[in-house]
Amino acid sequence: MWSAERRSRYYRPVKRTEQITQTPQGVAATLLQAFVYGIFPLYWAALDSVSSINVMLYRIVTAFVVMLLVMLGTGRWCTFTQVVRSMWKTQRIFWLEVLAAVLVSIDWVVYIYLVSIGRTSEASAANFLMPLINMLLALVILREKTTRLGIVSMLIALIGGALYVLDTGAVPTLALAMTFSYSGYCLIKRFIPLDSFQSLTFETGVLTPFAVVALAVQPQFGVPAGAPLHVWVLLAGCGVLTVIPLMLTSYGVKHAHFLTLSFTQYITPTIQLILGIVVLGEQVPAHRFLSFSVIWLALVVYSVDIVIQHRRRLVL
Repeated sequence: MWSAERRSRYYRPVKRTEQITQTPQGVAATLLQAFVYGIFPLYWAALDSVSSINVMLYRIVTAFVVMLLVMLGTGRWCTFTQVVRSMWKTQRIFWLEVLAAVLVSIDWVVYIYLVSIGRTSEASAANFLMPLINMLLALVILREKTTRLGIVSMLIALIGGALYVLDTGAVPTLALAMTFSYSGYCLIKRFIPLDSFQSLTFETGVLTPFAVVALAVQPQFGVPAGAPLHVWVLLAGCGVLTVIPLMLTSYGVKHAHFLTLSFTQYITPTIQLILGIVVLGEQVPAHRFLSFSVIWLALVVYSVDIVIQHRRRLVL
């Protein structure tokens, strides 16, 4: 692990006594990032002619190019290189961040694949469960404590998941793999002293050489022959699409309350579910909304618990 002196050179933890002043711009940023994430299915659906793995490879490369320009343009590059050198001296931290890069890549490719085969609603259901899965990991691995309402919300979510499996007759393996990979990614970030910009730059940078080689050995760089111009434009824009919500989130966490940020976690999968049914034409049986309703109930209980805990912290 890094020494306290080395850590203090690169980041300053926020004191518990510091209060974030919520601004209209901060709230707008958090809502906008949730909306951008929500419309991702439309973007990936427009690239259904390209394999999911190749779309993920283009996303890695283009995101790294965008982040490289951002880091150079904002004067963050020198600090970033210092952080990477320090990480290399602490091998455990370095390889944890490499593992994080692999996990987020799994999340990307599985989500893109689910959208491309018309299973956006399944991915949305898994995303609804993500806050509760994160809570479960916090309890089991981080040994954090929760409230009775927190436990109740997880039990209700478990019932909703069981109803979904009984209704569909199959465990949503891919969707759960996507969710657990991203939750594992978030868990690892707890142990890595990098900000969001540094993290994405490192994660895409360490994978970019492999992605470039994987695309270079394929005919047409992994794009079907005769693909229209808009496919190439969309592939080139993957990096911008990845970085925009990251920037919005980075701004939002400094100008909006944590309670506000927590609620935006539910906006994204809701938009995804609506788009999957209304725009992408997915057929979701009416009775399946029973399992969705139970999951939503779990989220309501979870949200109530967040409000209660937030008010208690304000009183203290």
